[in-house]
Amino acid sequence: MINLEVKNLNIEYSTRNGTVYAVKDASFKVKTKETLGIVGESGCGKSTTGHAILRLLPPNAKIKGNVIYNNKNILELSNKQMRQIRGKDISIIFQDPMTSLDPIMRINEHFYELIKAHNPKAKEEEMKQIAEDALESVGVSKKRLDNYPFEFSGGMRQRVMIALGIALKPSVLIADEPTTSLDVVVQEQIMSVLKNLKQTKDMSIILITHDLGVVAEVADSVVVMYAGEVVEYADVQNLYANPLHPYTQLLLKSVPNIKIGDMELRYIPGSLPDLKNIPRGCRFKDRCPYKKDICDKEEPPIFNVDNREVRCWLYGG
Repeated sequence: MINLEVKNLNIEYSTRNGTVYAVKDASFKVKTKETLGIVGESGCGKSTTGHAILRLLPPNAKIKGNVIYNNKNILELSNKQMRQIRGKDISIIFQDPMTSLDPIMRINEHFYELIKAHNPKAKEEEMKQIAEDALESVGVSKKRLDNYPFEFSGGMRQRVMIALGIALKPSVLIADEPTTSLDVVVQEQIMSVLKNLKQTKDMSIILITHDLGVVAEVADSVVVMYAGEVVEYADVQNLYANPLHPYTQLLLKSVPNIKIGDMELRYIPGSLPDLKNIPRGCRFKDRCPYKKDICDKEEPPIFNVDNREVRCWLYGG
């Protein structure tokens, strides 16, 4: 069963120096109780795509396309209707919990503000119970409700952010770099929490990250983005066992190998194209080891290969 569907999503930013074409024709589906990983280098459009689903982009952003939830296009809803969806039906965990939590508000006040936004008549006892249940589901004692954000470690603040995200039992949780700047032990704890919540809360998760190891461990399917485009979309096992797009292949090769006999540090030469002046043809052509003549002339469409999608002239044309 499809929980959320993104179809032909296009996002542009109007700036003093011209238009930035941040995302072009992105499409994917999120099934019930599925974890979808969105990966790619910084600047590929991952976070922009996640924030666009909840229409949390700055005023200079222009969004076109379809984000279908409950048979409605979210992008066509009024601001009032969107406020009813945010936090309750679709929720988000932001990258930096320290800047996302108000430093002068206690943790319980964060929960009460969220709950009252959807239920103005909620009583304090009811709100406290919801907050306590959410905190304890992520391994934080309910006794910490009266604490301020600065009284928590980085990992604990991230747990609080997750608790806020799942407090009203959303059907879709967008996790934007939930383990950024955390040590590997805390990363493992946070991902274990998310995996457990997916099963116990019947929740779908969109995991936005550049950490391919995390995606391999928790995701069911993967969207690979490059320069604002989806270049490969497949289930996690097939993608890691047999990556099709040259960018996906190089991404996986750039992950450090712990084998003693293979200590060479690999990287992808070159850099992302300027999204204000996108080159003709394939956006990855200048970094691709398999570049063909057609790559300079025409941008590749999406090809369907072995039940997956890949945007590359190696597989068609």
